Amino acid sequence: MAFVKSLFPESGIERTYVTSTFIGTIGAGILLPISILYFTRIVGLPAAEVGLAFTVSGLLAIPASIPAGALADRVGPRRVMTAALAALGVVGVAYLFVQNFWTLLAVQTLMGFSLAAYFPSAGALLRRVGGERTVTIRSQTRAVTNLGVALGSLIAGIGIEIGTPTAYRILAVTFSAAQVTALLLLFRLPNYQPLPRPSQDAPHTGETGTVTTPAPKRIALRDKAFVAYALVGGAMAVQNMIMEIMVPVWIVGHTHAPAWSVTVAFVLNTALVVLLQVRLGDKIQTITDGGTALRRAGIALLLGCAALSLMADLPAWAALLLLIVGMVLLTLGEIWYVSGTFAFEYGLPPAYAQGQYQGFSSSASAAAKAVAPALLLGLALSHGRIGWLALGALLLLLGLTGPAIAGWGVRTRPATTTTEPVTAETSTPTPSPADDPV
Repeated sequence: MAFVKSLFPESGIERTYVTSTFIGTIGAGILLPISILYFTRIVGLPAAEVGLAFTVSGLLAIPASIPAGALADRVGPRRVMTAALAALGVVGVAYLFVQNFWTLLAVQTLMGFSLAAYFPSAGALLRRVGGERTVTIRSQTRAVTNLGVALGSLIAGIGIEIGTPTAYRILAVTFSAAQVTALLLLFRLPNYQPLPRPSQDAPHTGETGTVTTPAPKRIALRDKAFVAYALVGGAMAVQNMIMEIMVPVWIVGHTHAPAWSVTVAFVLNTALVVLLQVRLGDKIQTITDGGTALRRAGIALLLGCAALSLMADLPAWAALLLLIVGMVLLTLGEIWYVSGTFAFEYGLPPAYAQGQYQGFSSSASAAAKAVAPALLLGLALSHGRIGWLALGALLLLLGLTGPAIAGWGVRTRPATTTTEPVTAETSTPTPSPADDPV
């Protein structure tokens, strides 16, 4: 308990933000394991229809991240984040009324658009809350997120074991209750107002010489260094799916390792992230650090894929030993990858456009995850060891570009964005009545 307590900031608005995220992710941990089971076993929908609804809704939501992030920049991140949590709260209750494919598609589309609004607004709000400590607070947030998902999954396991329709429905409503609780906690944060866009000098043909115009609205799409990062970081996001998709299928279908070793892999991954995310992530603060972290991630992911590729045709004990080695390496790669993305995603954007930048990177990651099942199962696993090694080599090549992108980003940052971390607003722990509608 002392260690878990150490994952949360000491007090104030930082602790409130992390606690809100923790409670919300407990709900996510409850819903993730039961969603498909609920619709196939309890509602009685065909698995193919459920899969199609999930896929279509996910694809529809991908383009929504950028405008949602831009909206958070324009109206304030807390407003958009609370609206997203309110919509997620509706989703859990709406599960109770799904009867066919079309109602399922509607509910899942609401889920997809809610998440598309949640992630960029949460990133923008975190920057306002964290100030100079943004990257550190983000690492703490990720550690407690993994802890929350694990706790939620344990709760879901109880309902799955009971197996009755009532048990599943209680879990769905519990998800909604967690989102509403997370939402209410956010009202203890200041209602940060939008930051003004800086002006820039533009050539003018008249007698005045130059005129002052606002910075471009779509600045994230014009920032070539960030676009390069988003494409590389988004492509590397497929590493998140290795654990969810490849490892279970590989263990059960292609090795002699016992089936329960799938659980060992998940527990080991979660435990290492909770134990090491803050310790390793706290050392990765600058854009340059982020580039180095992506390179380390690529190396570790290659070695982890190589270790897992050797499990085939080995006796059970040897396969289990290689699984443990591979999972340690993959988890280290995961921690370095996400820590590197934190440094890029909070170091490159100007504060006034954090939501827009966050939305763009979220869209790139979502697109990569959409194609991940076909890539990981259709290409990698179908070719066995060669597929694992090819995947590892791809992740290595992507990671090796990190330092060059970081150098590009540092060279192209305006001087004003390097000294800007908006700490004045975070010095007041509670909002004024004028700022907070509650």
